[in-house]
Amino acid sequence: RRGKYLMFQLSGGVVLVIHLRMTGALMLNSDVNAPYTRAVFQFGNGEQLAFVDRRRLGVMRLAGDASEVTSKLGVEPLNKEFTVGVLAEKLRGRKAPIKAVLLDQSIVAGIGNMYADEALFAAKIHPLKEAGDLSAPEIRKLHKSIVTVLKAAITNKGASVDTYKRPGGENGTAHYEFNVAHRRGQTCRVCGGKVDRIVVRNRGSYFCPECQKM
Repeated sequence: RRGKYLMFQLSGGVVLVIHLRMTGALMLNSDVNAPYTRAVFQFGNGEQLAFVDRRRLGVMRLAGDASEVTSKLGVEPLNKEFTVGVLAEKLRGRKAPIKAVLLDQSIVAGIGNMYADEALFAAKIHPLKEAGDLSAPEIRKLHKSIVTVLKAAITNKGASVDTYKRPGGENGTAHYEFNVAHRRGQTCRVCGGKVDRIVVRNRGSYFCPECQKM
């Protein structure tokens, strides 16, 4: 994996690169004639891997080298290279809202929309705050929250809010621990206020107006 891209090294020196986008899933030994099946990989042992994508937003391509696809991606947030100092440098001088910057894959690779909301909530940062205006303590909190939120998501096997399925067909459980994502109008688990939703650069963004003040 690199960022949100899945990479499969094939014989013949080529790499299969898959991006699931919003509604894609790779299903092992599922019904290949199921609705929204876009491609099926047949293995020599008789097993099958189906690429299912309801909205047809996912991407598959063959590349001679994975860098043809991933060369513009930013630092990996779970690698040791992702330090507080690196994050501070990435944010310095940026006028865009911090929520939009976190979703920019050329800055930090692999943070999805829901997890950006959760990380900002954990750091008590408003999604519309300019990235370059974050203080040093806020950057430290945000760095910690990004790592913590992503590790928890992996432990809980992803979030099945809508269409996401694991290869065996099981749902992930990460969404059960969300504090703000997809909880508009519900009670904030920290302050007792109401979770709200706004649009930041065309992406729905959930936050607590009391915990995350501008």
